[in-house]
Amino acid sequence: MSSQVRLRLLPSAKCLFDEPVQVKVGGLRSKQLVTMRARSTDEKGVMFSSSATYRADGNGEIHLDRDPSLSGSYFGVEPMGLLWSMKPDTLHKRFIKTSSLNPQVVKLSVHEEEEGKMLAEVINERFLIGDGVSRLPVKEGNIRGALFTPPGRGPFPAVLDLYTFGGGLSEKRASLLATRGFVVLTVSLYGHDDQAKNIKEIHLDYFEEAIEFLKRQDKQRCLPKSD
Repeated sequence: MSSQVRLRLLPSAKCLFDEPVQVKVGGLRSKQLVTMRARSTDEKGVMFSSSATYRADGNGEIHLDRDPSLSGSYFGVEPMGLLWSMKPDTLHKRFIKTSSLNPQVVKLSVHEEEEGKMLAEVINERFLIGDGVSRLPVKEGNIRGALFTPPGRGPFPAVLDLYTFGGGLSEKRASLLATRGFVVLTVSLYGHDDQAKNIKEIHLDYFEEAIEFLKRQDKQRCLPKSD
């Protein structure tokens, strides 16, 4: 890597999963053409990647919120293009991130256009749960899920989050909502794991049981009913 080239993520290389970052490159030659790449591996071990070609300005700088991609995974000015355009190396795969405890790790790098030599690299850690948010595994009655509670005394609005893909449990949306000030119970759509294998019908009393569980939480408050 070149000691002169600087790849920066602002305001920080660590952020929440749903927060944007500013990607800036400095120390390049005036009008230098480079390739920027992003790589991330999901929980199933599938690699996702993207790339885009940029031309530095007269000062040897590239700002993704200002400069257009000339070719690659996307075109034009796309500040977060390297992230949203990532595709799997294996066909017909979607990015799997269900656990809230570990961040998504994205490696961003800058490469020479012709030889492909890496000039700079930085790691972006994208956390799914904010400081002070508590996570409580729930296994009560038919309920199988996790309860996320924001820090502070509350009361907070309560949300029942249902994850439908594959019948399993995903905590990503629930943990991010809790970070924004909601008490969230996320449950598998089908309840017990063995129910998901031979699902024929869904009983609404399962969701009623989950809502009653939410009502018993000290920090929650029910949202007002609409007329």
